[in-house]
Amino acid sequence: MEMKKYNLIVIDPPWMVNKLVHKSRPNQKEMDYSRMSDEQIAGMRIEQLADKECWCFLWTTQKFLFKAKNILDGWGFKYILTMVWEKTYGKSSGMPLRGFRWNCEFVLVGTNFNPQLWPKKPLIPCCFQAENIRHSQKPDRFYEMIKNLGQNRVDIFARQRRDGWDAWGDEVVSDPIFEFEKV
Repeated sequence: MEMKKYNLIVIDPPWMVNKLVHKSRPNQKEMDYSRMSDEQIAGMRIEQLADKECWCFLWTTQKFLFKAKNILDGWGFKYILTMVWEKTYGKSSGMPLRGFRWNCEFVLVGTNFNPQLWPKKPLIPCCFQAENIRHSQKPDRFYEMIKNLGQNRVDIFARQRRDGWDAWGDEVVSDPIFEFEKV
């Protein structure tokens, strides 16, 4: 059986982070999911899932920004730009830490081809706002903005199923996409 190829890959790796204890949530000490080392993430061989013209969107945080760039390169994708999700919190102010409000996440965008400019298509903003709903859940707005970049789409480490997307992760019924050789 030949492995399905994708022209749009979104991956939100379970980086090796520790959950912070909030005064309002004192029992929240463990992560909701298993975490992976940088080496395990890099060894996933995402390039085996990529079609000959593929976009890759790799989610990361401040702490892993430079490591994520190296991982994206290792998967065979050429870095194009970094998108920024500015999280909105309604009435709360987010998590202040060391004098900074940590209210954003990053998406490294890469391709394995040279995309043409598309002045007649809707532009995708590099910085966007969306509400932070729950830990590690990515906003619906992000998926809506990028979905026109590919017909064969996969969300790796998905927190929920989405129409028109294959999904793989601990929190969803996964499609059988990861039957490939590991490093």
